[in-house]
Amino acid sequence: MERTVILIIDKIYIAERVEYSGAEVQGLTVDGNVASTLLCFMIKSLVSKYKDIVAIYPMDKLTAAKQYDCYNDVMATLHSTAFNVVAISVDNAATKSTRDVLHFYAANDGKSSRASTADFLTLILKLWNVLNVKTRTKGKHKRDYTMDPVLSSLDWKLEFLREFAAFVLQWEQSGKPGLSKETSLALHHTCLALADCASFLLDRRGFQYVLLGHIQSDAIESRFGWLRQLSGANYYISMRQVTESDKKNPGIVLAKILSIFVARDR
Repeated sequence: MERTVILIIDKIYIAERVEYSGAEVQGLTVDGNVASTLLCFMIKSLVSKYKDIVAIYPMDKLTAAKQYDCYNDVMATLHSTAFNVVAISVDNAATKSTRDVLHFYAANDGKSSRASTADFLTLILKLWNVLNVKTRTKGKHKRDYTMDPVLSSLDWKLEFLREFAAFVLQWEQSGKPGLSKETSLALHHTCLALADCASFLLDRRGFQYVLLGHIQSDAIESRFGWLRQLSGANYYISMRQVTESDKKNPGIVLAKILSIFVARDR
């Protein structure tokens, strides 16, 4: 199960400059242009602390076609290893005080618009709680059943995600003001994908429970912050700084140890 991973895809902005280091020219794309971003691919285990960046691609202009080509390249590599990719995360706010205030004023001045807004925020908070569970005991500690892990493919939380996806689709098709088309599509797809992924892990992979908070991009965002801190807390770091700093990551040592065990299993 330790080799059951998610693939996280995200980009980090870098300084647009070319540097010579270690007999290599860094900072150029495959087309010979100066890179402005690095498209990074990270794998993260769903049941252990293992995580590591497995590929970095310099980009000057990121398109869907380029991202798809890089994805195919990475997946081809991962398929040749013992890692089992079960989900893909591409990129990733305080509303609870706001909700209680709206409920208070709606009860005292009788304005239905405030009550409906509060109900909408309640729904969003419920979704947020369901999607951000990272420990098995969070629900008990917070005394909130919406923060419990997913325990079976018949868990109400998975049905809630599918119903929310249907609600988002109906809202988008109604033509009423709301989310952008892109946001609606992403939210609809995310809810359905997470529900199906959790069911797969529970029914096909033998998981006893699923923590949906681990199927997202926090891990790679944390790594980007770590890389920037190693480079003097600068936001726009260079490609050379990214590649050299990433080599200092303790996870690389773990990856080498894991590769030894994989070779022995074969």
